[in-house]
Amino acid sequence: MSEEICKLINKSALLHKRLMARILERYELTYAQYQVLKTIRKHQTLSAKEILVHLDTDKATLSGILSRLERNGLIKREKDPNDKRLMHISLTAASKALCDNVADIERECAEELMKGVKTRESKNFFNTFQRVIQNQKEKLNEPE
Repeated sequence: MSEEICKLINKSALLHKRLMARILERYELTYAQYQVLKTIRKHQTLSAKEILVHLDTDKATLSGILSRLERNGLIKREKDPNDKRLMHISLTAASKALCDNVADIERECAEELMKGVKTRESKNFFNTFQRVIQNQKEKLNEPE
């Protein structure tokens, strides 16, 4: 049963990523780029290392994403005045507006996906997934 649950979780994640990719096409963004923008948006300003921790990705992948986002005018990097090695990454006005637009579409999409699911079922589903994720982190000896 647990193997089937993991397969369902993976299938749902893949379908969500494909659905979002379709939405993001019109903004000329990839799913990974949008995840980086959303993460920065949530925290206002982050270093590349902090983004790595939040998104659980690798340096090479993130480096390419940040370069493209900067080239497209969606992020800006500023050196820390106290530590020249540290770069603060933040969104531009254009990317803030883009994130707002996509977030609205993403919210509507999520509501459609949960159509027919009762609030109680949704809460149980959420709590169960949280528990599965916590168990995985414990198995990997990773912090919250």
